[in-house]
Amino acid sequence: MVCRMTDGRRWLMAGAVLLCSPALTFLPVHAAPAANPAAPGPAASPAAKTPAPSPRPPRRTLHDRLMDAEKALAMAGNEKQAGEISERAEGLRSRALTGSVQMLISDSHDALEKHDFQQAQDDLTAAITIQPDQPILYRQRAAIRLAAGDNNGAITDLGVVLQADPGDPTAWGMLAEAEHDRHEPEAALRAFHQMLLLNPKSPDSDTQLKTLEKARDGQQD
Repeated sequence: MVCRMTDGRRWLMAGAVLLCSPALTFLPVHAAPAANPAAPGPAASPAAKTPAPSPRPPRRTLHDRLMDAEKALAMAGNEKQAGEISERAEGLRSRALTGSVQMLISDSHDALEKHDFQQAQDDLTAAITIQPDQPILYRQRAAIRLAAGDNNGAITDLGVVLQADPGDPTAWGMLAEAEHDRHEPEAALRAFHQMLLLNPKSPDSDTQLKTLEKARDGQQD
């Protein structure tokens, strides 16, 4: 299972240019009337107090917005709403990826479609070298390792993901799958229950839960 990346938003920097109009130099100049020394000057008006500008609210960080999306996902009312919120959260997780990293991810997907698991993994490793602070890259590599049958390697990557982003339900679901494949039903159920806490409306969760419970009960027998 490989999650497709969304393109990061590109911010455009615009500069403001102050223009001076030459037409202002052609305005007629009128002579001011001579001042009468005997005439009293206008009374000085008290200076109007300029109200202090209200402070701007602090700009919300990408992390703050992701936390809000994860909280909203846990309270989603139905599967459709959960899917929309999940998609938004995935976009936020991928927002900071650079263009070169996105190219490596695309190359990794191409290799995976050809069942070249090693090349797909190498491309993700190169992406991680460029941006080691992006948890979603470790999750991508974990997905490739799962597809290749390297459950231990996948669990190692997922540990990095969940330490940085414990609210990622996809990572918990992948951890449940890896533990199930390693014949560790108790660990698989713990991970799956955590996924359900974060995304109660996850598709087919009832069927998957029954499969994991059956595996646990069968091992206990």
